[in-house]
Amino acid sequence: MLRSRVRMFLVVVALAAAAGLVVKLASPGGGGSAAASIDPHGAADVPASKVRRVLAATEAASTSSSQAELVSQGRAMFNDPALAKRGESCGGCHTIGTTNAALGTTPHFDADGKVIFARDPPTLVDAAKTPPYGWIGGAATLREMVLNTIFTHFKDGVSQPEDKTAEETAALVAYISSIRAPTSSFDQGTMSAAALRGEALFQGKGACIACHGGPAFTDNGLHNTLVPNRPGWNDPGATFPPGAFNTPTLRDVRNSAPYMHNGVFNTLREVVDFYNSRSSIAPLRLTPAEIDDLVAYLEAL
Repeated sequence: MLRSRVRMFLVVVALAAAAGLVVKLASPGGGGSAAASIDPHGAADVPASKVRRVLAATEAASTSSSQAELVSQGRAMFNDPALAKRGESCGGCHTIGTTNAALGTTPHFDADGKVIFARDPPTLVDAAKTPPYGWIGGAATLREMVLNTIFTHFKDGVSQPEDKTAEETAALVAYISSIRAPTSSFDQGTMSAAALRGEALFQGKGACIACHGGPAFTDNGLHNTLVPNRPGWNDPGATFPPGAFNTPTLRDVRNSAPYMHNGVFNTLREVVDFYNSRSSIAPLRLTPAEIDDLVAYLEAL
């Protein structure tokens, strides 16, 4: 029943596209090229018209089954290495929805398939609240990010029927949207004295809240804070702002090492040291004791 509804919806979308009624998909490159360019994992060489059809059909697939069923299906797909071209499931990089610290950074490719830099798999905790997606904000919505992942990583992502792709997208979006940060001392109101001092620094002297504010601890914006490149790599970041990267959530950040878009820092103290002395907002003039307190606060999130 679900697939028949999605297939019917695809027919309607195709007819609407022929009539010029489909809204153009937004993308970093403007969305008007022959191939869509949504890029959390690499460029998908797929006609933009196909992307539009499948995204629209995903809307129908998202309401044709219960949320519980979609989450269950998405969880199974998320952890199934048999679906992936390289035998690596989503969960292999985004372990339990966060990141795989043992994995570290992973290769990324340009449009010609050449490795150009390595990036750290971002956490998926509270992902539904943190658009845009990808380290350079290449996907405006979670559906776009997931669809591009299916196109680029799944064995049959491009060749399989579009209604199946829409169903897979809907299921994975439902599961990823269900991933929440574990309950922490911040949530329970039981933070240590050091963490409470760190919270005051986070909101005041450290100015962290300027980019990491709100319930998800991110402004959902792109910023260039002069994060150093790893030796041997040159990651240009976003085109605009030049060299910028997406601001990640800080929820459950204690479990998402290594840190920054390229995994250049292994500990939260290294991150705070960088912002204190070498970043675009330095110097913050935090003392060693204040750095300890700020790290304690981050670990409490």
